[in-house]
Amino acid sequence: MTSEQKQFTDSIACALAELGATQINFRLSNSQPVWQFELSDGDYVWPLELCPAGWDFCRLPSVNWLTSLPVWGWPHISGSGDVCVSDREGLDYDPSDITGVLSWLLAEVKRLLREIHGMSNCERLSLFADELEGYLKNLGARFAQLDEQFAANQSVYAEVHNQKLGLKTVPVLRRVNAGSTALVNCQQVRIGLLDVSINQLPPLRSELNANWWLHFLSCLDESQHVIATSPKHRGLVLRVANNYGHALLTLYWGNRGNKKPWGATVYILQRQDRDYLIRRTGGTVLDRHVLVAGVGAIGSRVAEHLVLAGVSKLTLVDQDMFTADNLGRHVLGKDAISKKKVESLASFLAERMPGIDIVPEATDIQRLLAKGIPANVDTIVLATGNAPLERAIVRQAYQEHWSMLIVSTSVEAVGLGGHVIAMRPGTAGCLDCLYIDPETQQPIPSMRTALIKPGQVVTRQLTGCGAFTPYTAIDATRTALIAAEHVINQMLGYSRWVGDTTQANNANISPSDTYWALRSQRISTFLSSSDFTHPECPCCSV
Repeated sequence: MTSEQKQFTDSIACALAELGATQINFRLSNSQPVWQFELSDGDYVWPLELCPAGWDFCRLPSVNWLTSLPVWGWPHISGSGDVCVSDREGLDYDPSDITGVLSWLLAEVKRLLREIHGMSNCERLSLFADELEGYLKNLGARFAQLDEQFAANQSVYAEVHNQKLGLKTVPVLRRVNAGSTALVNCQQVRIGLLDVSINQLPPLRSELNANWWLHFLSCLDESQHVIATSPKHRGLVLRVANNYGHALLTLYWGNRGNKKPWGATVYILQRQDRDYLIRRTGGTVLDRHVLVAGVGAIGSRVAEHLVLAGVSKLTLVDQDMFTADNLGRHVLGKDAISKKKVESLASFLAERMPGIDIVPEATDIQRLLAKGIPANVDTIVLATGNAPLERAIVRQAYQEHWSMLIVSTSVEAVGLGGHVIAMRPGTAGCLDCLYIDPETQQPIPSMRTALIKPGQVVTRQLTGCGAFTPYTAIDATRTALIAAEHVINQMLGYSRWVGDTTQANNANISPSDTYWALRSQRISTFLSSSDFTHPECPCCSV
């Protein structure tokens, strides 16, 4: 033991004694320090074990309750007795304050143990059901994939891979489905779907034996018993009701025949359905159909953020192929080269959020609109990089009284900033308003709120052809996030952001007066529709 380690152990021993711990015993377990001790809360004496993650408190130590193992049915306590007082996410403390950290930690452990001990068994189990999947994970249960939701009385199947382990072949459950297979080298077998309560479950382990099975069957009613014992089934999906809906686990026993004793492996179903994943983010599923025109660096990121935010349907419109030049700032990678952008992006987004409805349209936006707006579109995002085209589409929208929100988004060169203009036909404030000089009342060729002084060449070439506007993936992402917020919140108005002038100075590009006004905060980065409306606009004022 080094001198630093000796100092660490002495500090903990002194702190434990100072905090009222008795029967303190130190040992090394796999070269890691462990202290066993007893701690009283006034009514009970709790036998505990302190296990730092190394020789410091940079990671919060775990505290185990030394009781009969494995623990079952106590919320916030794992099968090994680990008392979970914190998920360790975002926890802030001074790791050098040994006494302070232990004082808080042990007070929380005592509070939690005393609180759970005072509950009825029914109350404990109800809270424990909320944590069942995490409990099984800590026990070492395996995982299987689930990317769809099950309806009541639905047929359920398992995709099983026969894995060779030495001279034996072991069946391994890979995926659970409602009839459609997705994995190669797997056998599709029938399993049951059974709704149960936490009270009907004997204590679970990662592997179950015949005694457990008989105990479980004795807790079921007649209709449940029929499902559980059906000869058609090679396993069971157990849907255990809890306060969040239900926990999902699978018992898989396969085809054991009559000579082998019953035994099953427990699998946690890793849910990948959209409703579950969106709830995991704290969001809600949005019944929206958004059309994204232009899926380059900005449009692809708008689409990505909308998918992750819970939008239910996207129509992606772009006729371009993905090229190697796009790799520097697009969400897609090398696998998409020489493929249609919309089709590769649709596949990418379907992987990000299973269950999303995505329609790729490898065509020009004007040709698509000439056939009619797709059904039930409630928002159109214009990220084409073509201002005249987008102005024409907005004029058409106002003339034909489209009902949806229209969001135009673009990035300026060399990191100077980006624009998001959200409009709705019938409400004043449109793209054309930004192309009228407020002093002369005459149309102008470039946007009056541009961040670069007019008359400068900002495009670049690296190969003698194929000019491009220099901006980074970060610039595109920053703009896309703002656009996505306008879509999600259905918010009208004009939002901008401004960056610094480092790249502009290096490229000898001069920022506009609007840029400097925004940079110095003399004007706001957000304008309501009325703030940028031009009263003589031929598009939205008539």
